[in-house]
Amino acid sequence: MKNITIIKVIIIKITILALALSLFTGCGSGNFSQIVEVDIPEHESRLVLNARLSSLDTGVIALVANSLGILDTSAYDFPEDATVRLFRDGEMLGSDFTFWQDQLKYFLALDEPLGTAPALYRMEASAAGYDPVFAEQRMPVPVPVQSLRFERDGAVDGEGQRADGIEVQFSDPAGEDNYYALEFYYEISDVQPTGDTLTYRNLVYASTLDQVIQFGYHYEQVFTDKSFDGSSYTVSLYAYPGAVPEGAPNTRLVARLYSLSRDAFLYDLSLQQYYDAVDNPFAEPVTVHSNIEGGYGIFALSAVAEAGVKVE
Repeated sequence: MKNITIIKVIIIKITILALALSLFTGCGSGNFSQIVEVDIPEHESRLVLNARLSSLDTGVIALVANSLGILDTSAYDFPEDATVRLFRDGEMLGSDFTFWQDQLKYFLALDEPLGTAPALYRMEASAAGYDPVFAEQRMPVPVPVQSLRFERDGAVDGEGQRADGIEVQFSDPAGEDNYYALEFYYEISDVQPTGDTLTYRNLVYASTLDQVIQFGYHYEQVFTDKSFDGSSYTVSLYAYPGAVPEGAPNTRLVARLYSLSRDAFLYDLSLQQYYDAVDNPFAEPVTVHSNIEGGYGIFALSAVAEAGVKVE
């Protein structure tokens, strides 16, 4: 029996040694890498049109460029002779856009803000050597802010530290998909000896622990009404001390509630996700949302509702 036990121990040791040698010899760098050949489809360069408009805009800026393939190392083309036009319910607004050489963008000055009427807007762009492109968007209906509250040290941040509290309440229209964004400013009004009033406005960076809210690219807070359709909803946020000046006379906190078109929401969210995935080997590829017919890019609209509250 003793000899049998010794033989079993020897067999176990030999098995463990063989397994260890197998693992060791299999740990070469070539065993942890794999080369996969990917057929990259041929890319046809098309026009790219980017324009984001809000109901408050008195000027419209549009980017017109060309698309490049994934392995293309040539520079982007910004055609200076492109024709860019904006239509509202079939009627052209103003004249053709003017090219800004220093900005490499096109600009159209308006006589008055676009406004919140639910009109159908269409933007067209064409340039020599490319097929023309266009996109259509209907101006969303703005949702009024029912109440805006600001309280010094009235909130806590994600680490349990005291911060200034901001609450925005609004009533969501029922039976339709709505898309929102929030933005905050503080305003300080200063009356001059001449009697004129100068108003200074600066962005306020606010954060929230609300799980409904997502982080966008152009907006810090973007969200949908999926979890509160047709209900009154309050977004609670916090801003760090000093974000809204204390002790300055004639100071107001201003909240802007953006009602976004679906394309505006998807573009802003996907663009942020795209940049989050850059240089991250574990992130899934992100496709930035596009709604340009015949090309690439975004034409997006938003209607703005504002509310303000005096702060001490």
